Amino acid sequence: MILWAMIIMADKGSYVIDLKEKDLSIEKIGGKARNLSKMSFAGFNIPPAFIVSVDAYDSFIKKELEGEISEILDSIDFEMEDSISHGCLSIRNIIKSEELPSDLFLEINNNIMNLPDGYYAVRSSAVAEDLEDASFAGQLDSFLNIKKENILEKIIDCWASYWNDRAVKYRHDSSIGHLDTELTSAGIAVLVQKMVNADISGVTFTANPVNGRNEVVIESTWGLGEAIASGIVTPDIFVLNREGKLIEKNIKTKKKGYFLINGENTLTTIDKADRDESSLNNIILKELLETGIELEEFFGVPQDIEWAIECEDRELNNDRELKNDEKSDNDKTKKPTIYILQSRPVTTLTDDAENDDILWTRAYGDEYWADATTPLFYDVMGKMLTDYVNHEGARIMGYKEITDSKLLKLHKSRVYFNSWVLEKAFSYYPKFARSKELLNYFPLKDQERISEYPSILHKTLLSQILVAIRDPDGMMHRTDKAYREWAHGFMKKCRSFDETDLEALDDVELLSLYNDIETAGIKHYQLIRYGMVSHSIATNLMIKNWLVEWLEDNDGTLYAGLISGLDDNKTVEMNIHFSDLAKTLRETPNLSLKIGSIDGISSLDESEINEIISSDSSFEKEFDQFINDYGHRSNTREIMYPRWGEDKAYVLEVIKLLSSSDLDLRKKELESRDNRSKTGKEVLSRIKKQRWGIFKAKLFGMVLNLAQTYLTFRENQRFYLDHLLFRQRLMLLEMGRRLSLREIIDDRDDVFFLYESELFAFFDINPSSLEKSLKAELNEIELNENTVSGMKGKKLKDKILKRKKEFYRYKSSLPPKFIKNGIEFDDTVTEYNQNAVYGAAASPGTFVGVARVVESIEELSQLEDNEILITSNTDPAWTAVFSKVGGLITETGGILSHGAVISREYRIPAVTAVKGATKIFKTGEMLIVNGNDGVVYKK
Repeated sequence: MILWAMIIMADKGSYVIDLKEKDLSIEKIGGKARNLSKMSFAGFNIPPAFIVSVDAYDSFIKKELEGEISEILDSIDFEMEDSISHGCLSIRNIIKSEELPSDLFLEINNNIMNLPDGYYAVRSSAVAEDLEDASFAGQLDSFLNIKKENILEKIIDCWASYWNDRAVKYRHDSSIGHLDTELTSAGIAVLVQKMVNADISGVTFTANPVNGRNEVVIESTWGLGEAIASGIVTPDIFVLNREGKLIEKNIKTKKKGYFLINGENTLTTIDKADRDESSLNNIILKELLETGIELEEFFGVPQDIEWAIECEDRELNNDRELKNDEKSDNDKTKKPTIYILQSRPVTTLTDDAENDDILWTRAYGDEYWADATTPLFYDVMGKMLTDYVNHEGARIMGYKEITDSKLLKLHKSRVYFNSWVLEKAFSYYPKFARSKELLNYFPLKDQERISEYPSILHKTLLSQILVAIRDPDGMMHRTDKAYREWAHGFMKKCRSFDETDLEALDDVELLSLYNDIETAGIKHYQLIRYGMVSHSIATNLMIKNWLVEWLEDNDGTLYAGLISGLDDNKTVEMNIHFSDLAKTLRETPNLSLKIGSIDGISSLDESEINEIISSDSSFEKEFDQFINDYGHRSNTREIMYPRWGEDKAYVLEVIKLLSSSDLDLRKKELESRDNRSKTGKEVLSRIKKQRWGIFKAKLFGMVLNLAQTYLTFRENQRFYLDHLLFRQRLMLLEMGRRLSLREIIDDRDDVFFLYESELFAFFDINPSSLEKSLKAELNEIELNENTVSGMKGKKLKDKILKRKKEFYRYKSSLPPKFIKNGIEFDDTVTEYNQNAVYGAAASPGTFVGVARVVESIEELSQLEDNEILITSNTDPAWTAVFSKVGGLITETGGILSHGAVISREYRIPAVTAVKGATKIFKTGEMLIVNGNDGVVYKK
């Protein structure tokens, strides 16, 4: 009895933990809270806080809900988005509706009651969070500015968020247990922390995030740090050496700031007298520097530190004393208090291989390769872009500087391009062609230099002569024709391929067929290096520039009219066929009723889908023809994902969505063509009336014809690339099936997490002996150059698991725009003016409507007629629903991105390159999209 009583006493009060306790484990308080706990115990000034431990969550779930949750988990089909969503919603609902056990309730509530009045942050702190990769956008919920009386409710909401769709799918894909909190990678704690009423906020990097030098960089602004994080202001920047000497000081104009007012982060106009003032003085800089170095020494690696300053004088913005370095009698009453909000490793790979002094940019990838990318696909397409678009193309055109440069880098599931290669290529462009959209590929500090870089026109002319001699198909008047000829021949090869039984081939024959198809696709890359990289960009920028200079087409209306309704646009034709199928469905009442009654089409299996389609012979015939024509297409380039011929449910879902509207895209396309014809006549007529009008009109007409040709080329090359990638996918899946049967990999689809050299080693001339060797070494293989050095000897399956975790962790979030020497940074600034957010004008017109934030293509089914679609980036597969939307806002892309091109086609106002759009705007908000000026207004 005495022992039992001691156990009870020891256990009592274990649910809530003081942040200052020593040696708290990540398994008990989660990653986010553990970092703060270590700093607090070490004496760093952390805002007051306590932690509701993993034990509290574990006790609540295991005592009350484990059986019920387990049953729901067993019922989820993790291949079906609707099944995941429905199951997770059910789990969240039962967590929120269940009463807490009395002992748990009393302990948490007593700690809340003992808190001083004020506002609090309630943050999830998951055990599975990777502390060394803090750039990962958290999957779990956190809540800011919460009053004491609402803290308990938000703690439970944090627990429920452990079961949101994305977090559950991530744990499943990463083989992390959902319920077994005895595992070191499962469970959730909750951090309750006092909000800092900041007068000044900022970040300290103890390694320079731009160049990796051993310097300390401090960024600061008035008010809360949200102003920096959201891009509302460009912060003041101070660069110091480690002895405290100021190397660089760049004070920015800070017109706006967020301040905590009545429990809300309120965007406030900064007093005019303070806008251009330094937000920090030398005394505070010295203290921030010293604290930063101490934190770096404490953690043992360079740190990215978020901090906030509270001043006793609440009229800080009018206080001249704080900004002066000279002391006064009032210094003691006005001494600021610096709070450390968070400290994490500077997002960098510490391996020496990262110190390549190359500035890598994600921005160019946003235009051409925006999808999350597996290692195998990175090799499949990356080597073609490197070998044939970059290296071979540069040799042909005489670009000697970039004939052997590394072009690509895979980082956090995204493809980055070597900015130096892009810069050298752009130096051959005339100045007028270095548009805002192209300059956006580079950091802000480099854009003016690149835009003013002298035009080397003699080299440009020489490059065209060399192309005419060495590769005549690269001439502007021949590239499109050559591509059409290649596509015709390649489609014949595809039809022959489709008759092949891949399972009947032996390993050598399968690899030989793969090489044959890949070789046949080389011409695609050899032609897009001209058609997309130079011809399309150059001609369209010339037309756009002339329209502005000659006809004052500042809002882009004339340009949009001239490049819409183009003949033989495969994406537009696909959308028309989608529209035709939707019309057929509307006119077939029984089938329409049947499909309309199904909530989650994606949850149906193939036999159920086929049964629905075949219930009406006319619809079935039309549907089958669509799959025959477009079944090779998908929602993404990434070849791990099924194509529409393999996933008919998606096609049926889009048809269902479009059937709710009576818009006829075939009719709309005829209107676009008519508008293009009228606009063309108007433009030429107006140009002819100008000085040298006849000559200018003739030149304009010639270039316009090429611009239209290569816009269509840009869309259609993707159609044929999808054909190539579809066949490659089928062969790679067959290779994966064989490796799975031989127990070399666990699952067929794991093949996409191998690099090419790793995979093809199993299908070489003597695969059996190689397999024996590998199995004898517990599946250990020699790593290729694409993987981090020093990892030799790890099991193949372990490496696959690590790569899968990396992919699924980042597939739904955009990493920073730039990397240099392994250090990430993002200098894109979103300008605000009252309720306005600025991006790039992509398609003219103005539209007022309701926002719909869509973060994945699966969420498109929620889109209502005439809503404003807000997303990260769009793919040709998305454009089928553009006929429903009233406006478009994307986080990435320029005037030649798919979203911009199809928006102009359907005359939808569009604004692209709005940093953080999916976070700034919320579904249901009333917005005004001004595609003329590239502005979005919150109404």
